[in-house]
Amino acid sequence: MHFPGFRDESVYRGRQVFLYKRAQIFVADVWGTWKAAGLGAFQDIAQLTMFADYRVPVTLREVGILAYSEELLVKIENKVEIPSHSEEEIEIRACTVHAVELIKKRFVERYGQEICSIVVDWLLWEKGEAKRETSIEPHHRTLTIFY
Repeated sequence: MHFPGFRDESVYRGRQVFLYKRAQIFVADVWGTWKAAGLGAFQDIAQLTMFADYRVPVTLREVGILAYSEELLVKIENKVEIPSHSEEEIEIRACTVHAVELIKKRFVERYGQEICSIVVDWLLWEKGEAKRETSIEPHHRTLTIFY
């Protein structure tokens, strides 16, 4: 089978970057649907990162965890398209992944319990979706098949 939407790969400053948002969502949906049992009993589910797209960065910005350069912020506020595979797009997505990993680390430090990146992603995404109509922070615009 051929799933072009799963090949979420870019080159950033000469290095290949793999984000695989849709492929990870597929695995996470199976895991969640089967409640981590049966077909969803993945022993390595903690290896998944959050699903790097456009909604979670907005939520992270609203709570003060993620900040953009003034130049990038102006583009986003003016709804200027951020090209797919551009340095800016990759940086937004990669910094979002990193921020979620730091949130996980802080959670473990505070509560002494592990949490999956996908669970953090789901919580942040739901928070963002709940504020979709009232949020004053715009999301970045990128024309892509990957999210």
